[in-house]
Order: sequence, then structure tokens, then C-alpha cells
Amino acid sequence: MGKQSRIKRERREHATYLATVSNCEGTWLERPPDADEQAKIDSAGKILRRFRMQALQLGADRDAFNRFSLEIFRDERFAPLHFSDDMIEMILEEIGEPPVVEDDSDPSFTNYLLRALGVVASARVRRTMAEQARRFLPQYVAAGQYKEALAIEHNCYMTVMSDAATPLLVQMLVSGLARYYEEHEPDETVA
Repeated sequence: MGKQSRIKRERREHATYLATVSNCEGTWLERPPDADEQAKIDSAGKILRRFRMQALQLGADRDAFNRFSLEIFRDERFAPLHFSDDMIEMILEEIGEPPVVEDDSDPSFTNYLLRALGVVASARVRRTMAEQARRFLPQYVAAGQYKEALAIEHNCYMTVMSDAATPLLVQMLVSGLARYYEEHEPDETVA
């Protein structure tokens, strides 16, 4: 097999894997970044290195940083990265349905999310989600949204380098669950 054929096959396999992990099928995120896009991602990363002090300030309050990160990842532009139905079904088969929580102080939903991530967040999934999220950096940098870009970059780093339930993974899971239940819950008939 020639080099070009191997590259094409690897791209197809990568696209297929992305579609099994996330909801990116049919979007620009389904295909791996080409050389031009990769150069833009790398350039955005270099620009962000100039904001080290802001990055340190951003991380000073972990709870505030996590809330800010969750807000970013709730943006509709991240919808293609929501966990796929395959991932959600794997979670449901392994640990069951998420609990319904009435009281904000009840940790059962948080505990469920942690267990769910333990089921699906392998090193490969973590790396894939982080690589995909980094593809948004050029948009944020071009818009001058450096604080948001720094948060995305840090989330990507922590997603790959730790086993933590990062805001990136948590929000993609929560949004994937919400989409799954919207699309797959049987309609209740009123008798």
C-alpha cells in the first residue's frame, strides 16, 4: 500500500472513530484538520503563550474556573463534540440511568457523572476530545476572546494529562445525555 493510500485510510478510520465518540458526523469536525487548519491551531497556541499571567490568574480560583469553562462548553458551537449515542448507550448499559435530583446539595448526579466518565473516558477518548476542542482556538483568538481560549487550552491539557473529570468532558457528557433523552425518550401519551 502506498503512502497516499495509507494516509487516506487513516483519515477515514479517524473520521469513523470521531463519529463513534462524538456527535460530529456530517460537520466540519468529522474530518481531521488539514495542514492549513493545523497551522491556524498552532498559531493560536503560540499567541496564547503570551498570556501566561492571565492564565495563572484564571486558574487561581478552581471553582470559578470550572464554572467559566462549563459556560464556554455550553455554547452551541460545541454541539458536535457532545458524546455520541453510542457512548451514552455504553454508559446506560454499564451503570444505568442518571438519577433525578431535586436538591442542589444532593451529590448523586455528580457521582453518576464521575462514574459515567470512568466508563467511557479512556485515554484515546480524552485525547480525541481535547484535539477536537483545540480546533476552536483560532475562532476565539481571532475574536480577541483570549480568556475563553486560555480556558479551552487548559481544559484540553488537563483532559489529556490527567484522569480528572474536566469541564470539557463533563459538559460533553451532560449535553450528550440531554440530547440522547430528547431524541430517544418515548412520547408519553395522555389517556
